[in-house]
Amino acid sequence: MRLICEKRLLLLLLVLQVPYLVSPSKLLKQTAFPGSVRQLAVLKSSYLPESQLGVQASNTARVPLQFAEQRQSQRQGARSLAQHVSAEQATSAASAAVQNSVTAGAVAAEAEPEDTSTDTLLPGIQQYQPSSMPFVSTDRLVSAAVAQASQIMADTTAQHEGESQFDAWPLVNPPFQEALHECFGSSKLHRVCKYYNLLLWNGTLYYPTTDVGTLVSGPPRVPISWVSLSPFDKMEFGQDQWAEVVHPNDLPFNWETTPKLSMKEALFWKLTFQDNYGHLLGEHGPIIHNLMCSYLNRCSYTEEDLQDFHILLANDQEEEISVMPAASQEMFNCFCKRALMLHNDIFFKDHVVVVGTLLAGIGPTCRGYPWCRPQWGRSPMVGNMVTTWQERMLDCTGMPRNVIAPADTINVAVIDRHYSAGRSFLNLPDVISHLQARFPGTLNITVDKLEGKSLRQQAALYYNASIVIQTHGAALGNVIFLPRGAVVIDIVPENNEDKSPWVVYMCADFKPLFISPIVIPPQKTVLQMAKVRRTKEWAMLTPYWRQRILQEGVCPEDADLDWQMDAYAACNFQWFLKSGNLVLDFTQVGDALQTGVTHVRGVHDRMLDYVHKSYEFDLTAAVV
Repeated sequence: MRLICEKRLLLLLLVLQVPYLVSPSKLLKQTAFPGSVRQLAVLKSSYLPESQLGVQASNTARVPLQFAEQRQSQRQGARSLAQHVSAEQATSAASAAVQNSVTAGAVAAEAEPEDTSTDTLLPGIQQYQPSSMPFVSTDRLVSAAVAQASQIMADTTAQHEGESQFDAWPLVNPPFQEALHECFGSSKLHRVCKYYNLLLWNGTLYYPTTDVGTLVSGPPRVPISWVSLSPFDKMEFGQDQWAEVVHPNDLPFNWETTPKLSMKEALFWKLTFQDNYGHLLGEHGPIIHNLMCSYLNRCSYTEEDLQDFHILLANDQEEEISVMPAASQEMFNCFCKRALMLHNDIFFKDHVVVVGTLLAGIGPTCRGYPWCRPQWGRSPMVGNMVTTWQERMLDCTGMPRNVIAPADTINVAVIDRHYSAGRSFLNLPDVISHLQARFPGTLNITVDKLEGKSLRQQAALYYNASIVIQTHGAALGNVIFLPRGAVVIDIVPENNEDKSPWVVYMCADFKPLFISPIVIPPQKTVLQMAKVRRTKEWAMLTPYWRQRILQEGVCPEDADLDWQMDAYAACNFQWFLKSGNLVLDFTQVGDALQTGVTHVRGVHDRMLDYVHKSYEFDLTAAVV
């Protein structure tokens, strides 16, 4: 019977025209359509133990983008799906294809009790746990897959009608034009350039010109990452030799016969810290906004500013995008309607992309610690860039603008983490009881976790808080969603006091928002020794240092060791920050909260009559 069920499941996938179909031995399949990624669960022919299901299900916490080799076929499958099969027709056909399998599974289900647990393998697909042995029921997976497939079809049809970015990208046939450029800023570090009429062909940007000087020296070079060589000399400065100057007669393609696509305006950008939500939202986002607003006059989340704009990535590998958290991917929708595109994206293969205006560079101002500070050659963003950045993100996530943190009953959002992820608060219930007793009737305390939440959900959580208490980490990216006059209490583990300046400088950069940071001493940290003992660095430590780390919470310096080891990366960062959980000091947290309450009430009173002043961005550098 299992073989029959497997064949009918495969028939179901064929009826639904899933573009990414592999062996049924895979438990989790993904099918991607333009603008969305959906997951479809298919049962292996033999039942899988519950432990194995848990491991495979945990791998779906982040929904990656599909690899480049699959993207073209997926887009073609989505177009065909939306054009020829309606959601109702697909549901009807799929239901008929699996009706016998569902009936057969129902007979087995009647003989065994059903678990009423709400734990889910995937959204909308519940696990089935008989009393005798753990396995997932075929009939329930098939039924859920039919229902989910119907929703996928409906979503795909809607996207095809109005939002499909690839179907709406028609071929063009513009006249050939030589490339030109204009730059702002006299030094390479501060230079931002607009390049006109560049040609993107199979991963290379070409600058076609007959100007002898440009053919010899090339166009002006600019950095495309704000991450400098100093103070972190291991960080890449940026790929700055990305355009190839060529005479029009030497182009590697035939201009007249090669199919052409058009990008009206684009930003050439290098993704760094791709897997960190805090860096993406707290640094990439505001810098991209700063460039778009200052040099392209695209300052808001409006149809006009989103239209005909692209972000073209200098990164080479699709995997560099796929590691981004889902909420970070949502952030880029606040800049443009089209998805992020690699310069060597397979979608462009054998097509010439005519880039009308390509913006590249970082400029004299940016948002990021420690790189965007005067000692490293740049300054923080000016006032109106900060306020318009917050307005863009609030508009994008559906939140009202210019809200002041309430001061009567103060909302305190405590952002906790799962124990296994590290940096959770081990004694949080006792801490909350202590705070409620210390501030009776004053605080409305809520506890939440950010794992699995969308950008909009995280924005709403911070937007409704007057004070946020959280451990240092990626959650700092959400500071932009706090109301005016709010407070963020950033807590660091032992041996990580050097992390506190990140929140201090972020709030300083966001000065026009009147958000205040409060830093307390590093908190007692309990290591997850199951993780620590598996590291090679722990195995290489002497018993003396193992004892000191466990009993005193002291990390060694490189000079304390007689063998080569990055002590900071292993002990301070990996063990105490990534693999430690915190025991909070009641008094220190309470005192910080008292300071926060005083700040919120004081700023609230002052801001009632506050009128925002806009500071114009002055491009004083000469055009070269």
